[in-house]
Amino acid sequence: MPAQTALPLRQRLRPHLPDVLAALLIAAVTALICLPGIARFSGVSLYDEMTHVDYAYRIAYEQRVPRAVEPLSDTVLEEWACRPSTWNPDEELCDLAEAGRAEPEEFPADGANYNGFHPPLYYALTGVGARALLALTSPLTDLSLVVAMRVMSMIWLSAGLIAFYGTMRMWLTRRSLSLAITLALGTTPAIASFGMQVNPDATAVLAGAAAVYLAHRIFHGRPSFAAAAILALLVASTKLLAVVAIFSVVTVALLRALIRMRKENRQTTLAWAAPFGGALLGTGLSHLISELLTRLAGPPTQDNPIIGLSTAELTGPFTRPLVDTLAINADLVSMYWLPAQLDSTLWGMMARVTGLLLIAAVGILLAAHRSNDPRFLLALSTAAGALSVPIVIQIRQLLVNNDYFAGVAARYAITIIPLAFACAGLVLVQRRWGTVAAWIFAGITTAIALGSTLGVLTL
Repeated sequence: MPAQTALPLRQRLRPHLPDVLAALLIAAVTALICLPGIARFSGVSLYDEMTHVDYAYRIAYEQRVPRAVEPLSDTVLEEWACRPSTWNPDEELCDLAEAGRAEPEEFPADGANYNGFHPPLYYALTGVGARALLALTSPLTDLSLVVAMRVMSMIWLSAGLIAFYGTMRMWLTRRSLSLAITLALGTTPAIASFGMQVNPDATAVLAGAAAVYLAHRIFHGRPSFAAAAILALLVASTKLLAVVAIFSVVTVALLRALIRMRKENRQTTLAWAAPFGGALLGTGLSHLISELLTRLAGPPTQDNPIIGLSTAELTGPFTRPLVDTLAINADLVSMYWLPAQLDSTLWGMMARVTGLLLIAAVGILLAAHRSNDPRFLLALSTAAGALSVPIVIQIRQLLVNNDYFAGVAARYAITIIPLAFACAGLVLVQRRWGTVAAWIFAGITTAIALGSTLGVLTL
């Protein structure tokens, strides 16, 4: 019998061409929405943007991790001083900074980088990538450091959306529906906003995609200690709180193992419980490395200037902050921040509609499927993550510092959003009209997002 000849490379790659085109479309749409926002936004994000810029700058240009608290570098202070804001209405501070005479105390929070405790992966890749981008574009255009780093955040977001599309192909198999769901996710303001600012939450979709992948693997009977450990290590190395979506999935798997341990053999029970142990190991290792690097950088040079600014002392019952926090993140996608020139009333309204639809999708999966169905388990992971993350944060704050957050920011659980969109995809794939509806919705959100960041929509 003659040996089978290998197919030519072109024939082997042909089945993957539509997915490659889908990835290119995702990257193009992300760029169309984020690049105008990056070009038009001359201010500074409220989400501690300049501290994140400083961290990335220290790694890329000084080859070191910053201390847990230290003054911002002169380069970053100059960038900040020359960007308009409510506290900096004229060019006086910019002139001082350009002359090297601006003092950190003249800036908010005493001009300190109080975010040096974060893990370094996002900052290292963002800083080095921005430095390379500046070097490549210097003959053609005069990009600023902040703009180059914002472009890197856009690339992080684009990579996350492409990875999410890949996980949707696993869950839905339908290429067209997977692409529509991905575009709807990427044009949600709570997600798109982090492609236009320097912030480790730009990696949130990538972290959420890792959780969606783990959910497919575990809930379809292929749980893996190693996969959970590796993904948790990588995700936690971008931002420790980014692992909340992964822990939502592996915790549901652990509970399922405990509930069914009398009905299943010991090997099956251990297999379903193993991803939780893997996630603990990966997260713990990442945290240990981050702590070691921070300590090697040296002790803080000053007190943290933001301690107590967002917390309140506990004066009543221990349970009061927990009750106040309950269900605060039931709708994650409509709680976001964007500068006025990049936002619009229509985009905000669409975010609220999206939030209601996602809640409905999770509820439908929980009501329509049995407790051992992968779709039920994914929906349970989504609901548990969205509702429990604020409570867990409050409990930690109460136990460690005996105070609590007046309001837990929705972005602490931002990695849950891809799980919710995956649930929406699973609802739509069961309907004949699901793909058409998804594309209509994605088309509307894309048009509104583009109109908002271009400044065309003012309503």
